[in-house]
Amino acid sequence: VLYVNSNSQSYIRQPGRCEFIISAFESQTGELESPQHTLPPESSCLYHFQGRRHETVWVSFIKYHSAIDPTGFESPAECVTQLRIWDGRWSVTSRPYGAPPDYQRNASLIEQICREEVPRLCSRSLVAKGSRPCSTQESYLSTGSDLTIEYRPSPIGTARLYGPASAFKLRYEFVDNSLGGAPLEPLVAPSAMPEPAALVQFHPKSCDRVFRSSSASRGIFRSPSNVFMYGRGGSPNISCIIRFEASGGESVRLTITRARFGGRSCQNLQNRSGRWHCNHHGGPVSDLRISEVPWTDVSPLPRDCLCSDVSGSITLAPLAASIVEVKFTTLQMEVDQDFRDFYFEGRYEFARDGCETDWSERRLRGRSGDAYLKPTPCPALIQPWLLEPETDSSYLVLKLKGFWMPPLLQSAPPCPTDARITVYSTNNPKNSRDLCPSGPDVVAFSDGWDRAYEFSAMEISKSLIIEFKSPRRPPVELVEYKFSWMEIFPAHDCPHRCQELQACIPSELWCDGKVHCPSGQDESPTECDLRLPLSPLHVGLAAATLTLVLSLAAGLTACARRKRGEKKHLQSVHLDAAGRAGYGQPHPHHGAGYPHANHHLTSSHALTPLYLDPSKDSFC
Repeated sequence: VLYVNSNSQSYIRQPGRCEFIISAFESQTGELESPQHTLPPESSCLYHFQGRRHETVWVSFIKYHSAIDPTGFESPAECVTQLRIWDGRWSVTSRPYGAPPDYQRNASLIEQICREEVPRLCSRSLVAKGSRPCSTQESYLSTGSDLTIEYRPSPIGTARLYGPASAFKLRYEFVDNSLGGAPLEPLVAPSAMPEPAALVQFHPKSCDRVFRSSSASRGIFRSPSNVFMYGRGGSPNISCIIRFEASGGESVRLTITRARFGGRSCQNLQNRSGRWHCNHHGGPVSDLRISEVPWTDVSPLPRDCLCSDVSGSITLAPLAASIVEVKFTTLQMEVDQDFRDFYFEGRYEFARDGCETDWSERRLRGRSGDAYLKPTPCPALIQPWLLEPETDSSYLVLKLKGFWMPPLLQSAPPCPTDARITVYSTNNPKNSRDLCPSGPDVVAFSDGWDRAYEFSAMEISKSLIIEFKSPRRPPVELVEYKFSWMEIFPAHDCPHRCQELQACIPSELWCDGKVHCPSGQDESPTECDLRLPLSPLHVGLAAATLTLVLSLAAGLTACARRKRGEKKHLQSVHLDAAGRAGYGQPHPHHGAGYPHANHHLTSSHALTPLYLDPSKDSFC
């Protein structure tokens, strides 16, 4: 005596009506067995698996038995069909009274199993619970939301008194393929991750999605529920990016309502600025990371991280950028773990706060420069800046005022303000350092400067991110914090070298009237007095001065020559007049009147020669 559940698919209530509907609305997963009692000869059973429109049907046979009757074979080459699997739904065209219904097969045949054959089996799950998951080569997967199995327990021969000639047991699951949003095209090509075979054949290869404010102003986002993206479906790792793109004047607000990370050893910590951090205690990683993208060609800037279970809602602090990314990563899953062990769900909203940042103004490039950080009235407390060197071979040195905060807050000296400045490389945010903006001058270098003279096969980003965290309570007076930067080069022997930095600086920064080296070496008199100024203004002034000196010298030389010529001329005139007075005859009008003549000569030669004659337009 064999007892069966009269409400299960193992029992036929109406003789001649072996037909069952397995709906996703009743159960997402389950097991199904063929009828275990005697059926009329050549009976046919139909199993209709009907899922939702965003689901597919996954069926794996874990047990199959067929009793072969040699007397029933007409020819060894003839196939007596016992099992057919159809991809699609059978629809009823007519149902005559007292007769089996007629079906229209809107489906394609996946596989046909003859009486002496067996379907694809995944029987090892009956032996060990933690065995390798069933693959698509060991199971059947529909392309749509419906799958139909046509089964003939006794295709030929007489009915058996003790049950059908064959039997099977299978597991079914309705796979949820919904992801929400739209497919995401990556801004930067990610490293390739192998896809499960089922995803390559029947499903989208990526779980990356994007939500835009032009489509909906608010909604729900969650991790994928596709089993093939998790350990039980054959993929030990999963990495999904969900991006939110806001319009101008909008910001992205996120709330994580629930999350689970498989009981991994990790803890959520919240810092003073309201940001969440992950404190991993070792082992495989499973976390949810939130970042913002101010510049699309630069890696996202990390903001929050969650790695332990979330049962109550966590509202994340607002972000400044209009593009926000949520990255869900889980590594090294077990073969029995899936979306019920690792998942998250949250709400998003595009809020219009009127704060729109021109990120091109916060992207600084050049040999050197200055900029100012100041609190913002916008809800986002963190305001990032990007510094980039002019050339690929150069590094950056950053100068600020303050002191570096130690990793342990207990050992940190008191800071007079809760404002902070964070500095890190664009591709190495884990090595960030926090600065209290109050104190003496401090410097920070690009990533890799300490290994600049060594060969490195790793790609190093020499750009720097500077984040200013505004105080929670704005000060009464507006306080600005200045920072300066300069390009430096690694070289042992160069003409323009800052000794205290052990670095070379560009030649145009040497003796340009502004101190760049911390000790002021580049503007010291010993360095700059020995060098001619090379600027166009200095060259022009020097040329004008030289021209004026040469012109003045030429003019004075000409005057001196003229002076000597006039002296000689006057002397000759004087001697000629004196000769006439001593040897000449008396004047006809005055007779021999010497006094008169003598007076005339005396008056003629008593005049002092004038070298600047106002009556003539002459330099002399």
